[in-house]
Amino acid sequence: MKSPLTPLPYKLVLLVAAGALCAATAAAQCAAPSSSGVRLCQPSAGSTVYQVPHIEATATPTSGSISDLKVLIDGKLALENGGPSVSLFEGGVSNGTHHLVIAAKDNFGRTYQSSSTFSVTGNLPNCPTSTVGVRICSPLAGEAISQNMAMSVGFKGNAPIHRVRAYVGSTLVADFLVDKGQDQIIGSGAGTTAGSHTLTVIAWDTTGKSYKSSVQFKAFFDGGCPPKGDVCTPGVFPNTPQDGDDVQSPLRISASVENNTSAITTMRAYLNGAVVATSFGPTIDQNVSASKGTHILVIQAWDTAGKLYRSTANVNVQ
Repeated sequence: MKSPLTPLPYKLVLLVAAGALCAATAAAQCAAPSSSGVRLCQPSAGSTVYQVPHIEATATPTSGSISDLKVLIDGKLALENGGPSVSLFEGGVSNGTHHLVIAAKDNFGRTYQSSSTFSVTGNLPNCPTSTVGVRICSPLAGEAISQNMAMSVGFKGNAPIHRVRAYVGSTLVADFLVDKGQDQIIGSGAGTTAGSHTLTVIAWDTTGKSYKSSVQFKAFFDGGCPPKGDVCTPGVFPNTPQDGDDVQSPLRISASVENNTSAITTMRAYLNGAVVATSFGPTIDQNVSASKGTHILVIQAWDTAGKLYRSTANVNVQ
């Protein structure tokens, strides 16, 4: 039986190759340096980004043109192209601190380089367990997660584990036949409803013995629209800024709650965890002052039924 849970490309262990690239183009807004060298615009030095960093840089040669540009993360090549700039969303970057290098070369063989460190948060953790049983690393107890539920689960039996099932309440949301040697499952897409739930994961070994673990969590509305059709799920839909945007301060934060099942009472915008804007209805549209650098923008809303709505993006203040 196939599970609806979709393996995550940025840290899938034993299901697909780890560290897969998830690249997408974005409008280049990183101005070239006025003198020769490399300007690294995103992520800003020392910043923390949510899940997938937008890497944005531009090089200026002493003369001639830039013939080669490389992006290296922790010493490993992530991208190489022949132009003077790069703008991509890089998957496969795990939680923690990373060293980013942009190395460029012109057609005379001269080299230019810029480097910095940045941190990533919000990706699912690895979840191996050294003790017999089932370990749930995500969601954590009481954590608010997307209704497009992601989970990170480790398991070990007295004999090899051959099957794992996950339930939200009494509803089966994932069913896995475990590969030989596999000891954890990391993925998303086991959809549930917004509100409070209990996740129960049961693993069976080859002798038929079962192992179980449960955790209580909250799910928020995470709006999205299908590639075909016009029925969108409830959620916060941002107008500006979008994920990875370069903006100026004061920046305009504009978003609305759509398809909500109950009336919205409050909306709040947070930059790096600090409240910067509040409204009392289904829309928020305010100008906010912010320091230069890359920030995590979270917009949340609450309805009269106590349900939570959330949207998260990385924005870069120039």
